[in-house]
Amino acid sequence: MDTYPKITFAILSWNRFHYLKATLESALACLQYPNMEWMVSDNESDEPGLAEYLDAHPRLDRVLRKKQTHADAMNELIQVAQGEYIFIWPEDVQFVVKGDWLEDLVEIMEANPDIGSVGVDGQRRSTLNGYFRPSRVHQVQWAARDLKAFRKVRTLRTLQSKRGLKLFTLGGAAPGVCGSGIPTLTRTSLWRELGGWKTGKATGGLIDSSLGAEDQMVETFYRSGRPLQMGHLYRPVAADIVTDTLGCKAKVRGPYRFGDYMPPPEGTFYYRIQEASAFEGRGEAQPLSFSDITEPMGFTLPKDAAGDRLKFSFNSSIVHHIAEGRTLEHPLRDPDVVSRIT
Repeated sequence: MDTYPKITFAILSWNRFHYLKATLESALACLQYPNMEWMVSDNESDEPGLAEYLDAHPRLDRVLRKKQTHADAMNELIQVAQGEYIFIWPEDVQFVVKGDWLEDLVEIMEANPDIGSVGVDGQRRSTLNGYFRPSRVHQVQWAARDLKAFRKVRTLRTLQSKRGLKLFTLGGAAPGVCGSGIPTLTRTSLWRELGGWKTGKATGGLIDSSLGAEDQMVETFYRSGRPLQMGHLYRPVAADIVTDTLGCKAKVRGPYRFGDYMPPPEGTFYYRIQEASAFEGRGEAQPLSFSDITEPMGFTLPKDAAGDRLKFSFNSSIVHHIAEGRTLEHPLRDPDVVSRIT
């Protein structure tokens, strides 16, 4: 590339220090791009060591500390970001592929203004099958939704950079921007034009950390009338940090952390980081899945009989009180815990 638009990498952090460190250090190692801004928005975490780590980090351009909702934190990030593009990134997704692939991704997005958000994280094989081999019912539903919103039908297509990086678009299977905002690369101006995230009625109980903002953003996108498409890499470069045997990530709600949360067994990272060249020739006929790109270090990922990663939303049987540093013996007998679940 002759010019390198600035990219802001902005992490959302809240009381998951081990995840945060693996995420930030892997991003610094893997994103080999010459024009980056690095930020962390921390929700006033009180997990031991986390604040000190951020204060001492030599590569961070900005650390924002404020007790606020997930949606408000994302809105603040898109307002202060100096990059033309922004990664809004949760602290529970680690990069696993290093190289200059980000240059190619920006090249594709610059040449295709109808691309909204691009996901770079590995998807489960069952999710990919839903995109590439949808049922007839789903195809009709997607077409009807597109015709109502855009008066045209968005179709899945493949795009490629000059050096061969490939991504596929989701057509009518999804909105053109990621409703949750994470973990994707998106034009900063697009988030601002859409007006940011607005909290409303939470639709998923304690599972919905966005308090309804994700659904609100999806509605905003379709009302905008802009037939943008969301993209995903054929060879993804990042993976969800899954440390719970049920197939879910440890999640924070109020003073509690739910699920099996552990430090990386073998150092800083949960998964081995590989060169982009390790995946050459793979992910050509069909995209690589989460299981194709991850090599856990010192632990075993939960998978089904077909080798697809198990996925579960929330584990309420393991609850840790963060500030007090203790695991609750009978969490479902604790009225405060139960109130946050129900």
